Amino acid sequence: MTAVLPTIVTADIRRRRGQDPIAPHSHLGFAENFLNMCFGDVPDAAVVTAFEVSLILYAEHSFNASTFAARVVTSTLSDIYSAVTAAIGALKGPLHGGANEAVMHDMLEIGEPDRAEEWLLGKLAAKEKVMGFGHRVYKNGDSRVPTIKAALLDIAAATGGEKWMRMYDILEKTMAGATGIAPNLDFPTGPANYLTGFDVEMFTPMFVMSRITGWTAHIIEQGASNSSIRPLSEYSGVPQRSVVA
Repeated sequence: MTAVLPTIVTADIRRRRGQDPIAPHSHLGFAENFLNMCFGDVPDAAVVTAFEVSLILYAEHSFNASTFAARVVTSTLSDIYSAVTAAIGALKGPLHGGANEAVMHDMLEIGEPDRAEEWLLGKLAAKEKVMGFGHRVYKNGDSRVPTIKAALLDIAAATGGEKWMRMYDILEKTMAGATGIAPNLDFPTGPANYLTGFDVEMFTPMFVMSRITGWTAHIIEQGASNSSIRPLSEYSGVPQRSVVA
């Protein structure tokens, strides 16, 4: 699946653009092959390296929703394809895999760096959720962000994306000043994918393409020492009521 999924994703990317698919080349690496199959050539080395960094950082991240879904399905002795399908269904949700898409939609809505601070403060005043900030696990900042931000800087320099970096910095500083909340991995990944040339709606399929490695490892581990996963639930409905006889 690690080999097949990139071929499926790139074929769909080109289909959406009215282009014929490009076959993989054995002399190219994984990231180079994917980019060539998308765009018809291999971009600047800095862009290739940055994309590879993104794939590595997204490959595995412990017991998130999609990984848990895959393990639950595996625990029933279902097959790996069903487990991966369940994981993809969980990842499709905007609070999981769709977050970096939402980040880029927000940045496109803002449009210009000088609008970023006002836009963000308005969202916070309205108590609306701003994607790309905060994390359930990393309370003091996502440890993956510095690595992918460095990659984003390289992509911006190679593609003329300085405008998006200025917007990024303003949003990051404004959020820190207003709430103390730091970015998560999705915040730099959104503009990094966009500047590489990917359409926003393809960010989540690319996430799947990377995370399949982590899912597969969890599925194998779950199957090796399996017991059916059956969490207990706690009733939170109305309290006990009397019934007229």
